[in-house]
Amino acid sequence: MTTVQAPTLQRLYELSPTANAESRETLAALYGHACAPVWNHPAGDRLQPDDVEQLAQFANTLKANRGVRASQPGESILAWAASRIAQSPLYRLRFGEDLSEHGLAQRWHELPTTSREDVAMHADRLTPDDAPLERMIIYRTAGTTGHALLVPQDALAVACYLPLLNFALSRFDVDTQFAPGDIACFLVGSQRHTVTYPTVMAGWSGAGFCKLNLFAEEWPDANADSARTKYFEHFKPRILTGDPLSFADMLDYGVGGAPRALVTTAVAMSAALKEKLQRHYRCPVIDWYSLTETGPLGYACPQGHGYHWLPHDVHLETLDGNGRPTTGIGEITVTGGRNPFIPLLRYRTGDWGRIDFTPCSCGDPMPRLMELEGRSPVVFRAANGMRVTTQDVATVLRRYPLVQHRFVQNEDGACELTYRTLTSAAWPRGELEAELRALLHQDVLLLEDAQLGNRGVADKVIPYASKMIEE
Repeated sequence: MTTVQAPTLQRLYELSPTANAESRETLAALYGHACAPVWNHPAGDRLQPDDVEQLAQFANTLKANRGVRASQPGESILAWAASRIAQSPLYRLRFGEDLSEHGLAQRWHELPTTSREDVAMHADRLTPDDAPLERMIIYRTAGTTGHALLVPQDALAVACYLPLLNFALSRFDVDTQFAPGDIACFLVGSQRHTVTYPTVMAGWSGAGFCKLNLFAEEWPDANADSARTKYFEHFKPRILTGDPLSFADMLDYGVGGAPRALVTTAVAMSAALKEKLQRHYRCPVIDWYSLTETGPLGYACPQGHGYHWLPHDVHLETLDGNGRPTTGIGEITVTGGRNPFIPLLRYRTGDWGRIDFTPCSCGDPMPRLMELEGRSPVVFRAANGMRVTTQDVATVLRRYPLVQHRFVQNEDGACELTYRTLTSAAWPRGELEAELRALLHQDVLLLEDAQLGNRGVADKVIPYASKMIEE
């Protein structure tokens, strides 16, 4: 079992300042159960009473503002964009300081785009002058779709995930009316190392939430399989979220309780696995499209007609390889959102799909993302036969100043990492080599490429790939 410094229960209480006595009892039960896993990270929603009120207002606005959208952004998005250009040092430099809403509307498709590289290298200059810096929390992206980013965030902006998830669940007739004694959700991972914690969510009326790791080392030593099973069965989380590989492991381990829905995130799920999960857990399996930088963007149509555009306060467009608008498959590009520190203006996500503006028979009037190129799950094999996930590799890479990378395992099991650095200064490349060697039980070839990702249309960087045959 991994040795970590567990957060104290008192610290977890402090990070959930609006939790009432009943919610605290729920948190204490999750934290101290005899079969509880190892907790290694202090976390909570950090919401204040005013935030909870604003979260409820966001939920109401989300429901009231579902309707037809166009390829051109609406007035509210244009007003938001004009105000952010005026306040963001990077945007003032890039777009000019005199862009009105009308000017933006006239020039929209001519405006420069932004990218992960802007967030990685210029986050301080992206941050608006009027941003509430005292509320800033730093989030790190998972690093499974590119090098991990440090993304400044706000507690309320993060909490808005819950109304968005509630709406998606309601479209599948899943009840999301929670009470303080309920266990709302377990976020399930299956990695060598990941953060784990219990908490309660004010946005779910103080109901319980856990981020868990299925790896045996994260559970009590005596009988990890039994501990995992008992913990899930005791708390019976209403919703399970996770990536397809974690859900596949969950099936193998025979855990899960009796969820009312599974929500799969991050990578594409095969039809066979989805069918198996639905048959085993007797509940809907809902695909969900979300990025740390953007928040949730889409949920799978209940009738299987693509992914419905989810938030009302973003504008989505698709651009071809030359940055021009396209009605065909293009790069999904986002404007808007709720993050006060990283306003996204024509932000290229690296994901590709097509937007269908025609009405859908399911009844949701919002457009749909079609032919979304989901990120296929990639699994590596260490020299000793152990499975290594992209998250495991990302955990190593994120500690080093890389802005772009490509990690490939060839048919014979040999691995190579091509990378572009964030800085020209010296950095401990030898330590990176040693960490990768320890993870994969073999040497990894490191290749520096100063132009990786900068060669235009043909240089789309796939961060992880394996040429080995896996089941």
